[in-house]
Amino acid sequence: MKQLDELNITLAQVLEQLNRIPAEDAQTDDLVSNLQNMVEERQLLLNVLVADANMTDANYLQRQLEFTQDFTKKASIIMADRQALLHASSKNKRQISVYETIDSNR
Repeated sequence: MKQLDELNITLAQVLEQLNRIPAEDAQTDDLVSNLQNMVEERQLLLNVLVADANMTDANYLQRQLEFTQDFTKKASIIMADRQALLHASSKNKRQISVYETIDSNR
């Protein structure tokens, strides 16, 4: 359980960092990769915890569910923001291309 608790703290910190830094920051790719690895590790730890017949602390399991829901919500917000940036960037590139085409026809 200690390993899971420490992982929860680290996961929350990475999500907070991703929320603070700009998408184009060089550190973003590493943070996203680390986040993915941590989520996978957390899932494995949760699977072991749930399968453990000796785990009878319903409150602890409920807190883990709440952490999962919170992490999912935060990651979804970050992902939506990044997708919006990508969409805006793509739209801007298309507009520039149109203007370049118009300019080259003059």
